[in-house]
Amino acid sequence: MPSRRCPHCKVESSYQVGAERVRFSLQLPYLLRLDTCRNEECACVTGVVFDGSTGEIVETFPQLESEPDELFPEGVKIAFRQALRSLNEKIWDGCVLMCRRALEEAMVDLGAKGKVLYDKIEDLANQNKITPDLRDWAHEGRLAGKLGAHGTEEEEKRWNDETDAKEIIEFCKWFFRYIYILPKQLEQRRQRLTQEAASNGG
Repeated sequence: MPSRRCPHCKVESSYQVGAERVRFSLQLPYLLRLDTCRNEECACVTGVVFDGSTGEIVETFPQLESEPDELFPEGVKIAFRQALRSLNEKIWDGCVLMCRRALEEAMVDLGAKGKVLYDKIEDLANQNKITPDLRDWAHEGRLAGKLGAHGTEEEEKRWNDETDAKEIIEFCKWFFRYIYILPKQLEQRRQRLTQEAASNGG
């Protein structure tokens, strides 16, 4: 039975291979099947596209996310890649800490001044480079990372858990999307509209 890391539960698991095969393309030898994770706490289904002649897996749906967006600056990409891979390996504190590092890399990339992350976030907010809501979001990420690094005085919450890791990953995705992806998309749209207007003689 095939064994691979499940994109749902993140466990290295064997799979019950789906018996039904659906032709994925008339031009290519690709077929689609549905495999079921054998982890009893999961039992989720993954779509598998494979080569019908060799059996080699071409792609799975959903995919196990491990790569950040290419539009991120290099430092942000390095840190966030490690955060995603830590999430996949269930290293919750490592995930949260690398999200904090990715956040700090973003602050530096945006020209923030200050010795600590708190000061950098406040500096960007004072420069109006991030909105008040983004400032508050960034502080949430900072505090989560602080817990991973130092713990708290309360014994019942000294380590991050799965929920903490997933929440800060999702927060970082939205934060980076707002400060890097959306401006790039807006720039591309403006360029396209300008080119269309020029070609139409407008």
